[in-house]
Amino acid sequence: MAAIKIHGAVDVEIRGNLIYRSILGLWLDWMAQGTRVTGNLFHDNDVDLFVEVDHGPFLVDNNLFLSRKSLRDLSQGGAYVHNLFAGVILLKPYDARQTPFLKPHSTEVAGLHDNPPGDDRFYNNLFVENPNLSFYDEASLPVWMEGNVFLKGARPSREEKNPLLEPNFDPAIKLVEKPGGSYLEINFDKAWAVERTRSLVSTKLLGMAAIPKASYENPDGSPLRIDADYFGKQRDPTYPTPGPFESPGSGALTLKVW
Repeated sequence: MAAIKIHGAVDVEIRGNLIYRSILGLWLDWMAQGTRVTGNLFHDNDVDLFVEVDHGPFLVDNNLFLSRKSLRDLSQGGAYVHNLFAGVILLKPYDARQTPFLKPHSTEVAGLHDNPPGDDRFYNNLFVENPNLSFYDEASLPVWMEGNVFLKGARPSREEKNPLLEPNFDPAIKLVEKPGGSYLEINFDKAWAVERTRSLVSTKLLGMAAIPKASYENPDGSPLRIDADYFGKQRDPTYPTPGPFESPGSGALTLKVW
């Protein structure tokens, strides 16, 4: 069914995995609340990430989504931060199922709710070629989008007021398997970090998921800050680099990602 499938991933962290050649890479099905998906490499899946009838808050940060379909979104309350999306993003329409939401950091059910699209956040991501965020224009719940970069024809939502658009820039992404590991080849422009104002993503910026009325925070209830990149390198607090890699250089790069 999936390389990893979890029901009720309450305060679960999914970190540092290589998820590949599966129908669904990661499937978070119902009650993903306080969940964090961080620092994973996805490739050659039918869909990298499927979030189904979750109400959040859940955080997806510093991941490489390299399959033809990056995300199938049938949830609310997701925060997508500093990822590389190279595949299609599918926003599913309204789902009438009444599914549980929980008290913060608990398995105690606080109520049931249907599943309207929206209440998602996209901050400081790199979108390459296939993603089209204009589907979120018609979401029935608000969405927040800021600091994203759109390359090689990737399309923003009208909800993002000042996206960085580089329709003619080809990052020439390629994942190369070698005996010593997996290497990402990418053309990168360091100017992306300073051509738009960006904020370091934190609990304060992300706010509160609408349906459970719960904040994006660590499992112990403390505030979170996305202040490190895919490799654990500290981010510039003033001009954080969009995408999973903080200040990786400029031009044609080869990065060992697994």
